[in-house]
Order: sequence, then C-alpha cells, then structure tokens
Amino acid sequence: MLGILDKGQTRPASLGSYTMLAPRGLSRRSVVILALFASFIVGLFFASSRLGALCEDGSYCDISSFRQHLSLGGSGKSASPGVGSTVDPGECDHFPDTSNVLLVMKTGASESYGKLPNQVMTNLQCVSDYLFFGDMAQEVAGHIVHDSLDTVIPDVKKKNKDFSLYHRQQQCPTDLDSCNKNHNIGQEAWSLDKYKNIHMAEKAYAMRPNHDWYLFVDADTYVVWPTMMEWLSKLSPKEPYYLGSVAYYSNFPFGHGGSGYLVSQAAMHKLFHDKNGVANRWDERATHECCGDYMFSLALHTETGVSVQNAWPTINGEKPHTLPYADNEWCQPIVTMHHASAQDVSDIYAFEKGRNFSYPLRIKDLYHEFVENQLVVSRKDWNNLSDDVFYLNRSASAYSDWELGKAKKVGLTALEADAHRSFEDCRKACDGASDCLQYRFWNGICSFGKTIKHGNPTKLESESWWRFQSGWNIKKIKEWVATHDTCGPVSYPIRS
Repeated sequence: MLGILDKGQTRPASLGSYTMLAPRGLSRRSVVILALFASFIVGLFFASSRLGALCEDGSYCDISSFRQHLSLGGSGKSASPGVGSTVDPGECDHFPDTSNVLLVMKTGASESYGKLPNQVMTNLQCVSDYLFFGDMAQEVAGHIVHDSLDTVIPDVKKKNKDFSLYHRQQQCPTDLDSCNKNHNIGQEAWSLDKYKNIHMAEKAYAMRPNHDWYLFVDADTYVVWPTMMEWLSKLSPKEPYYLGSVAYYSNFPFGHGGSGYLVSQAAMHKLFHDKNGVANRWDERATHECCGDYMFSLALHTETGVSVQNAWPTINGEKPHTLPYADNEWCQPIVTMHHASAQDVSDIYAFEKGRNFSYPLRIKDLYHEFVENQLVVSRKDWNNLSDDVFYLNRSASAYSDWELGKAKKVGLTALEADAHRSFEDCRKACDGASDCLQYRFWNGICSFGKTIKHGNPTKLESESWWRFQSGWNIKKIKEWVATHDTCGPVSYPIRS
C-alpha cells in the first residue's frame, strides 16, 4: 500500500518507486488529495472482507464471491438476509467451492416457511448459488421463491382439480395456514407437485445457463457438499449425465426427486438450449401421470435420448435414523439424504462442521454419530423398520399380500414357528437366527431385520396387542460393525 510521508519525515528505502507519488516540494492540496485517496483504498480493502451484506444467500462472502455474484447477474435471491448477518466469518473456511453447481430446491407454499429458513441458516450459508421454486411466488426469510407453475398452459390450470390449491393460495387474503386449514393439503400438494419439475428446470436453465451441474432436490433434502464436490470432480459436465436414485413407474426409470438428481450442463443444454415452451409440451400429459420426477425423466429421455443412471446409495432417499446399515450401505459415500426434518438438517450440518467439512462422508459415519449410541435391547411404541422376514399366524388372521409375500412359509424352526405369539417369542427366534440383527412385533406379526435400522416412534395404542415393540441384538450388531468398519479407498458410483 502507498504510504503518505509527513512533512520533514525521512523516506524509508523500502517504499522504493512508490515514493515517486509524493515528491519533495508537493503542495499541501496535493498531499490532502493523496491522503484522501489512500484512505479510500484502505477502506475499500477493509470493506471487501465485509461484503456479506451484498451476498444474496445470506452467507459470508469475500471479494472473489462478490465478483462471481456480479458475473452471474444476481442470483434471484434477496440481498436483505446479508444485512446484519450473524454468520461467523470462519463458518465456511473449510467448505468446498460450489460455484460450478446450481442448487435448485423445490418446495410448496404450504411448507416453505417451515423448511427453507433452516436450510438457509445452516447448509446453504456456504453454497455459492441456489434457487427456490414452489407453487406460489413468495419471499421467505428474505429469500425469493419463484412460482414454477405460472407458465403452465392456462387450459390445464382451469380444467382439472389438481390446481385447486394453487388458485386458493393465489386468492388467500391472510396467512396460508388459515386458508388451507380445512383442506386435505397433503393430497392437494401431491396432485399439484407433478407439474413443477420440468417447469422449474426450464426456468432455472433460463436464469442460470452456464453452470456445469444442476442439482435438483426437495426442501427436506440434505446435501453433503464436500463429498458431492469431490465426486463431481471425477465427472465431466460435457457428458450428458442424469444421475439419481432410480425408481420405476410403469417400468420406466426415473431419478427419485426427494433423493435428488444431478443433471449436467450437456444434458440441460440438449433439453432447453434455443428452445421455447419445452415444459408446456408436457403439461397436458402431466394431468394423467403420477409424479413430477417421473415427468422430468420422461421429457428428458423423449426430447434428448438421455436416460437416468443409478447413483444409489450415494444419492439416497433415507436419513441417519432410517438408513438400513448393511454391506451395500456402509463404506459407500453419501451426498444426499431425504425426509430430513429441521432438526436433522441442523444436526447433520453441525456434524459436518465439526469434521471441518472433510470428505468423504461415508454412510457408516452417520451410523457412528447418530445411531450407534441410541440402540438398546428393546423399546416400546417404536418401529425399527425390521421387514426382511415375517412370521405370521396364518390360521388366525388375515394378512395383506405384502405381508404374505414377506412371510417365511416352509422349513421353520421350532422358535420361528412360535415367533408370532409374543414379543418375547419373537426375540428368542431372532437370537436363534444367525442373520437376524433386530426384530419387531406388532399385531401378531414378528418380523426380522438383517440390516441395522433405528426407526421411528409410533402412536401409543390402548391395547398392548396393537403396540409396536422393537428390539436389537446388541452383541450381534457390535460384532457385525467390528468386522465391517475398515473401509478401503472411497468408490463413487459413476465416473467419466
């Protein structure tokens, strides 16, 4: 930096040629002007470390991030959250550079206020660029939510009841909770959701056409960015990739939307570049189909020939307490988790931060952090999701086709034959089976689990027969973990 010499002060040799700007005999007015200029420069550099107020995602930003913001032409998010931000300047010190990825997060107006703020306060603090899309234009916690459905063909909006929620929300003169209170919001939101995916992809590409990758997730999906970015470094966005956790509808594969799916620049370019009304070509078809993630896959394949590639379990539809920990979900890296509550998002983010955002995050790391210390011998009013093998009393009760399909029917041991009688009989049968790690009893059904799952609490029933009870064979589980806990080099599901 330029230093201004006071009158009579000896010039340091270290200033070298810079002292040419303050020659001997400089006028008082010139000295004042140069002093003001120097103060401006010093102030500018100081302010560059405090440009969080100019960053639209509410996160701490340095001057390079600000330059990136200018080059993008703004993110479509409100600048207001950065004003008075309480984000620790070191919050994102070890967070990876995500500037080549656009996160596209889908929500609904009826849930956006409950899900988006926590994402913004945790994981999204350090993400370079993201867009929110829903079924109504909103501003949530100072961030813009774009209406993904405003460009749906008018006739499609008018002629079917799928848009009942959409129209009611547009006309609501008070808070949405009040307007939706006496309606079946879950079903209405599901019916409306299937129109969003293609439209929000088309809008996102129009707004941000130059990203290498486009990651589409739901508002209750947690993204493990350090592991994600390491994986993407091994893939070329010039290849037409569409990666997800594959599900099927009418035997047609698609990337499950809740788990999230990744689309490369090449695939998005093929689908949307120099084209108009791509999404509108599928509006009418959507009225007859089930789901928006399926519709996106169908449109992408039909328009470009690009099909989904399976990236499970790295792209995952479960979260720590519902993951089935087993051989095929243990050492593998994980980059997305679905059905994450606000507390889940906060807890996983705190865990990542405590690891200094190191990578890879393996599935087994989630087990050790969130599940291992929660496993007990037994727990009442709890469903530990054991569903690999069922033991039924077929002479006394009627069962669903799904339950009958899971039932072991022949070659039962004496313990297995009695397993349906009680929770204790179920426990004895599991202890006697070498591959049973946990078990569950409910309504005369004993079920074994060959993987480790924690599960969820259930409603307290007045009759003990209808109460869920779950148990874990802690000794077997510890032995299984001990023999599987050493992992080799990380292996990602797909590479260029």
